[in-house]
Amino acid sequence: MKFGCCSGIDGIKDIKNAHADFIEFPVVAIANMNIFSLKTNLKEISIVPYSFNIFLPGDLKITGPSVDKEKVEVYLKTVMEKINNLGGKIIVFGSGKARNIPENYPLEKGKQDIINFLDLASQYAQKFNIKIAIEPLNKKECNILNTTLETLEIAQILNNPYIGVLIDNYHAEIEKEPISNIEKIGNKLYHIHLSNRNRTAPGENDYDFKKMFSILKSINYNGYISIESSFNNISKELPKSLEYLRNIWNSF
Repeated sequence: MKFGCCSGIDGIKDIKNAHADFIEFPVVAIANMNIFSLKTNLKEISIVPYSFNIFLPGDLKITGPSVDKEKVEVYLKTVMEKINNLGGKIIVFGSGKARNIPENYPLEKGKQDIINFLDLASQYAQKFNIKIAIEPLNKKECNILNTTLETLEIAQILNNPYIGVLIDNYHAEIEKEPISNIEKIGNKLYHIHLSNRNRTAPGENDYDFKKMFSILKSINYNGYISIESSFNNISKELPKSLEYLRNIWNSF
């Protein structure tokens, strides 16, 4: 199993020094930058940006009456080409503000808007060989796709090998969603975010990772796992978190 960590561009050395297997960048951080120096830096310190989150900026709406399809497509082509150039393999589609359904807009139309967006995104995903993992977000952050089973339904409707599901134990806990739903997702589980409760760093015995990993092992999960936490001191906490999680994973 490969364990990495979500971080901004400025966190590359901290992630590398902690001996993470990969780094997960925000897509929005590279959208308007020249990635040449970033690519060189990553190569020099030998760390891979396997996955990317924060797919869309909040003001690039993909639901509702004001969707600018041309602008969305230009953005998709730009960022997915850059992600491919950096060696990225997974994009996490959370983007709560971008997908949040506007007030008085029908839920079913909003759902169809998301399907239409993912159908378009999948065309570029196929072109650049990148998979998209739909992230369930708790209701405080978004008003649609709040559980893994809801995101799984969208992935099944699209029936596309480039569209799958992410599970994040933080959101699952808030929504009181049983972690055993992983079994229902099966081979459509493309990526994982995890943390302790309240987004603290794993290692405080605050969450039952042993149970979670046991279920992942039972479905032969072969994706990667990203720590998504708020660190007080990442240089001290992240190495301990990685060791803690690796020890649990290797205990089976």
